[in-house]
Amino acid sequence: MSWRPDQQAMLSAMGYTLYRPAPAPVAPPVVVARPAGIPERLWDALVRAAGGRDPSPLLPPVEQLRAGADAKRALWPALRALRRPH
Repeated sequence: MSWRPDQQAMLSAMGYTLYRPAPAPVAPPVVVARPAGIPERLWDALVRAAGGRDPSPLLPPVEQLRAGADAKRALWPALRALRRPH
């Protein structure tokens, strides 16, 4: 919460210590090469789902992903497993 200067002075006079939240750490952007044939928006979603790791070894052929829901359903749990620390 941010306090106005007059509020800060009053709180300080009452003996309260005002803490400021630490800035969130900024992770460097992850650059993972996109395989040919995969649209950029889909690739970005796959990398996000994989926690920034390279999901390309898990990907079935793009035609298989487009053709059936079974391949999509099998892919997402595998991508989420990449998020876990090794």
